[in-house]
Amino acid sequence: MPALRGAAQALIARHDALRTCVDDESGVPEGRVPPPDAVPVDVTSHMAAGEEELEDLLRTAALRPFDLGEGPLLRLTVIRPAGERNQYVVLLVLHHMAVDGWSGAILRREFWELYDAFASGREPRLPELTAGYSDYAAWQRSWLDGEEAAEQLAYWCEHLARAPETVSFGGEAAAAPEPRSTEVVEFALPPAAVQAVRDAGPVFGTTAFVVLLAGFAAALSQVAETAECVVATPVTDRPTAALEGVVGSFDNTVLLRIAPRPAARMKEFIEHVRTVALHAFVNKEIPFQHVVRALAPARGGGVAPPLCNVAFSIEEAIDEHWNLHLAEVVTHPWVFLPPPRFDLTLMAELAQDTITGRLYLNPARVPRPTAERLAQATADILTRLSTQPGSPLRTEENPA
Repeated sequence: MPALRGAAQALIARHDALRTCVDDESGVPEGRVPPPDAVPVDVTSHMAAGEEELEDLLRTAALRPFDLGEGPLLRLTVIRPAGERNQYVVLLVLHHMAVDGWSGAILRREFWELYDAFASGREPRLPELTAGYSDYAAWQRSWLDGEEAAEQLAYWCEHLARAPETVSFGGEAAAAPEPRSTEVVEFALPPAAVQAVRDAGPVFGTTAFVVLLAGFAAALSQVAETAECVVATPVTDRPTAALEGVVGSFDNTVLLRIAPRPAARMKEFIEHVRTVALHAFVNKEIPFQHVVRALAPARGGGVAPPLCNVAFSIEEAIDEHWNLHLAEVVTHPWVFLPPPRFDLTLMAELAQDTITGRLYLNPARVPRPTAERLAQATADILTRLSTQPGSPLRTEENPA
């Protein structure tokens, strides 16, 4: 336990984003970064009698709120399964304000290096940091006053003018009360669809992200019977090489306005999605909340953010092993289901030979059978892409 505690404390000292506190006594939230020795790490330990109790302990630890006024934005839970003398489950819980997906990989790598160093009595081997998250925050404040920020904001105002803010998934569901939890529909792409995605570069001249997004957007058009949709996707922006090893929330959200034309060939539609994505990524630095304020959309009664209610993201499967001085560590992704931010989110996970999808849905807005149809339609469209890439986006067997 001392080595685990020391590793977590060292991470907090190394990365200022993990020490960030938020004061709002004046009614306006203000960030504050205490010195490294002023923020002790929160560590709890438990023993679990079985798998069910282990899951309950993990969920409770993950969902316990952070005290943003005191920090830190990282805490550690260590659980020993009953009957196991030398096996432990270690859960690092982080507030989304302090990390993004890139940061997660940094933290896993550095945490186990620090643990191994503390356990074996050696100095940790970590790269020197020449910048911190506070440097990025200062750069962003300066950038927002410049000409490029104004140009990007103008692009988004034009791109999203008169765009539909929501995709409707059923009138009955839209009138239901807001949920306190999320439901999930999981599915796996058949081998032919996996091959189509893997062939994205040589066959379609694009990326797996674009092909998967195109399949998802075409399925949305088919299932929700909409001619146009706006899909949110996360992007990260680390403007200098010095920030590549820094932990922090560099994430932003961009909105992709996609219009599947029924008569378009599938390869043409992929090119349309590719063009939309490229333009979005060129204008990704302007914070999403600035776009929202500029467009001032009407806020409905739902839990989804303004401007859209559907999201898409892609990630590589985590398969990490560390052979440490005193332990062997295997990293397992563990997914809990917080209240939904969007009415519907597709998260696609790419492994070496498989692609799986998880549709996170707000059950008050999206009936589960509708989500299941959407999952099947996505798989069907991507499968057809592998066998008939020149066919129309919609066919008699695949009507809108």
